[in-house]
Amino acid sequence: MSAKAPLAALVPLSGMIARVFLGALLPTYFAGERGLPTVLWVIVVGLAVLMLAAGLYEVATTSYRVVDAQLEIRSGILTRTSRFIEAARVQNTEVLQPFVSKLLGLVEVKVETASGGKADGHLRGLTPEDAQALIHALQAVRGGVTVAVPLPGESIPEERVLSEARLGGLLLYGATALGLGVLAVVLGALHEITETFHKLLLPWMEAHWESLAAPGMSWLAATVAALAGLFGLWLVSGVRAVLRFHGFRLVDTGTHLRAVGGLITRRQVTVRRARIQQVVLDEPLMRRTLGFGSVEVETAGVRTGNEAADRAELLVPVVPTARMPELLREFVPELPDALSFQGAHPKALLRARIRAVGLSVLVAAPATWFWGAWGAVAWLLLPAQLLGAWFDWRFQGWLVTEALVVVRQGFWHRRTTVVQRSRIQSVRARQGPLERGYGIGHVRIDVAGSHVILPSVGWAEAQSLIDVLPARRPTRRAPPQGVQLPG
Repeated sequence: MSAKAPLAALVPLSGMIARVFLGALLPTYFAGERGLPTVLWVIVVGLAVLMLAAGLYEVATTSYRVVDAQLEIRSGILTRTSRFIEAARVQNTEVLQPFVSKLLGLVEVKVETASGGKADGHLRGLTPEDAQALIHALQAVRGGVTVAVPLPGESIPEERVLSEARLGGLLLYGATALGLGVLAVVLGALHEITETFHKLLLPWMEAHWESLAAPGMSWLAATVAALAGLFGLWLVSGVRAVLRFHGFRLVDTGTHLRAVGGLITRRQVTVRRARIQQVVLDEPLMRRTLGFGSVEVETAGVRTGNEAADRAELLVPVVPTARMPELLREFVPELPDALSFQGAHPKALLRARIRAVGLSVLVAAPATWFWGAWGAVAWLLLPAQLLGAWFDWRFQGWLVTEALVVVRQGFWHRRTTVVQRSRIQSVRARQGPLERGYGIGHVRIDVAGSHVILPSVGWAEAQSLIDVLPARRPTRRAPPQGVQLPG
C-alpha cells in the first residue's frame, strides 16, 4: 500500500467513528446546561481516539498479492489477519476516488464475489498504477480478456458510450425519488433552523398575531408550510442525486460494462457481461409521465440494502423511455423484440379488492370515530384503493422464454424484471389462505442475493412452473471410466 494510505483513510474512518459515538451526545440534550460529566467525556473521547488509531494502524499494515489464482490480503502486526479470495469467483471490481484520495493521487479498490453484503476485499490508498495492475492480474487469472482500467473521470476514445446523465435529468431523478432518508435530512434541517432562529421568529409572530389568527389564514399557512416542505424534500433529493451521479457515463468495453459517476467521490464499477443475472426497469408513474426511468443491473454478488442504489451493482439513473428497449438488449441480448405477457389470474383481482377494502376500513373507521365528520373524509380512500387495485392487477404480467423470465408488476410503481434462467437458484410455489380458497398461488424465483415473485397464477400452473423455470445445465465433466450411469 502507499505510504499516504493512512492520510486517505483518515476522513472516512473519522466519519464512521463519529456516527458510532453520536448516541453518546444524546444525553446532553436532557442534561441541560450541566452537560455530561467530565469523566464520561474523557471515556468517550478516549475510545474514539483508540478506534481511530486502530483503524489507521490496520490500513498502514495492509498488504496484498495475487498468487496461485488467489488474491491474498494481509493486515495487522500483533494480530495478523489473512484473507484469501478466489480470483475465479470475483464478480465485480469497483474503483473509488474520494475527494481526499484525489488530492493525494490515490484510489480505492473494492473486490466483490457472490457472497453479497459488503465487499470481500477493500483496499484503500493504492496508486493508480497499482490499482490497474491488480485488476489486470485478476482478469488474467480468470482467463478473460484484459480490458483497460482508466481512473474514474478518464475515458478511452474507442469505447462505446451506452448512456449518459445530464444535470437536468439528475435533478428530475432526485425529485422523483423521495425516500425516508431524504425526509429525515429535511426534518433535521428544519429542526436546526427552528432552534437557531426562534428568537427572530417569535417576536414577528407576536407582532402579527391578529393577522395570522384571522379566518382562513390557518389554511393558507398550512398550505404554504406544506409547499415549503415539499420543495425542501425535492431540493435535498436532487442534491443527493447530483452528488452521487454527476457526470455519469456507462460504456461498453466488449466483455465488460463500466459505469462511472459522482461529484465529490468518483465511483467506477466494472461488471462482466457474462455475470449479469438480473436486470430491472424501474418506472414510477411520475417518471413515466416525464418520459424516463431507471435501469438496475445485478450480478451474483448483489449487495443488500433498502434503496435501489444499494441493491444494484450497476444503476443507470436516467434512461429515456424511448431508449429503454435498446439499452435493455445491451444487457440481455436474448430478449425478444415483442414481449407478449401473460396476465395475472382473474381471481387475483378479487383478492386485491378484498385487501383494498380491508385497508380502507382499517384507516377510515378509527378516523371517523375520533374526528367525526372530518374523519369521515377518509372513506374516500376506499374508491381510490379499489381503483388502484384494478390498475395494479391490469398491468401485471409474466413471460417465460428459452433463456429468460420476464415479470412486470405494478402500475403506479412499475417494475419490469428480467431474470436469466441459467442463474435461478430455486423456485417456490406459495398459497395463502385466501389464495387457497380461490385456487391460485404465487411463484417465487430466487437468484443469488435477490428474488422476484410472479403475478398470481392457477395453483396447478404454479406447481408445474417449479420444474419448468430452472434452465437445464449441461454436465461439465464425464463420469470416470467403469462407472455405469443409471438409465
